[in-house]
Amino acid sequence: MLPMTAVTKGAAAALGSGCRRGVLGRRLIHDVLGRIPPCTTTTSPSLSEGETRTVDRLAADILSRNNGVDFSTQNMNRRIALSKAITMVESKATNKRLMADKLLEKLRQSAPDRNGRTSFRLGIAGPPGAGKSTVVEELGLYILGLKEQEREAQDTSFRPEKLAVLCIDPSSHVTGGSILGDKTRMSHLSYHPQAYVRPSPSSGTLGGLGAYTYDAASLCELAGYQMTIIETVGVGQSEVELAECCDLFLLMLAPGGGDELQGSKKGIVEVADILCVNKADGDTKALARQTANEYKKAMGLLRKPAGWWGGSHHHCEDETGSTDKAPTSPPVLLVSAKTGLGISELWETIVKYQQFAQQSGYLSEKRRLQNRYWMWKYLRERVYETAKNDPRGKTDEIERLLDDGLVAPRVAAGELWKSIVGRESDSEW
Repeated sequence: MLPMTAVTKGAAAALGSGCRRGVLGRRLIHDVLGRIPPCTTTTSPSLSEGETRTVDRLAADILSRNNGVDFSTQNMNRRIALSKAITMVESKATNKRLMADKLLEKLRQSAPDRNGRTSFRLGIAGPPGAGKSTVVEELGLYILGLKEQEREAQDTSFRPEKLAVLCIDPSSHVTGGSILGDKTRMSHLSYHPQAYVRPSPSSGTLGGLGAYTYDAASLCELAGYQMTIIETVGVGQSEVELAECCDLFLLMLAPGGGDELQGSKKGIVEVADILCVNKADGDTKALARQTANEYKKAMGLLRKPAGWWGGSHHHCEDETGSTDKAPTSPPVLLVSAKTGLGISELWETIVKYQQFAQQSGYLSEKRRLQNRYWMWKYLRERVYETAKNDPRGKTDEIERLLDDGLVAPRVAAGELWKSIVGRESDSEW
């Protein structure tokens, strides 16, 4: 660590002479950074032979399809490999991150459907205590139970054979730990042979998701799961990042969760595709119905973006060839995870959306924009980690200047950025 005595004395003299604070801050930072030797050139990290074999083995198990092994063993091997792969993409260790990059690249190149066009992502968000996990289990069991009915009725609509559930559990801001208790509310679904339930910590990430939930969802699709349900942590009005990770955004509400004015506010209600009021049973049934009516009134005031499935110019065509005019505002449904009320109606609404999104190209366009969103988000995280872990110690010196009140946070950030990318001009900042 460099001594700061001379710098501090120079700063005091400059302040006494009336120099501008921003100019002084930049001069101080340039003076300090100029004493730090440049970072020596290092070779790019590469995988060892053992790590490469691990990646190849995981990819082979995830993509395994009827390779002569009995179904139960093959299914178990795939689930274990998928769990290890998700743990790998969630790791922040340098070698694990590199292995995750290679694994995702290998899977996308080898998978029969590289873009996951046959898969569908359902995102479920809502305030704490709304019953999200219970609804997820009830809906998941209902979906998987439809396969036998499909064979009997020769139904050709969307019926996933395999279902993945990603549950995001909040992490403690004090200890950093997470209970990961959402899976305990899905005891029946988690034991289903065609279902995969994976709890993950949010790791302090805001928005309701984990840092790498998007990669975890991609892995589930590449593993052959036709539908992935993503359940967020309990969220508030402004936590809408789930919309950048799913195809259909379902907002779960509890009885008494707001009036007509609450439903008219901007934020999470505005980006939701479907609203569900849960716990429409017992003593809360009347209150749930009242809450649903209030939100129905508010939905008429919200305008969805162009291309949304509820636009008045869109029609949904079912398997019989008939067309039903899509709703002009997000539907508000009543459900009860306890009694099963409204679960079938909810699934029918989801299927109509999936058919429209697939046939109209809306799903492909949405995935394209989401890929760009997550590329830029991952880049921001890499830049932050690079600056935080700078081996040259420049970050520590700038933080000391900041602690002494000798530079504004905005100026310090600009100079730190230029020290990373090697730019001298202020025009890029």
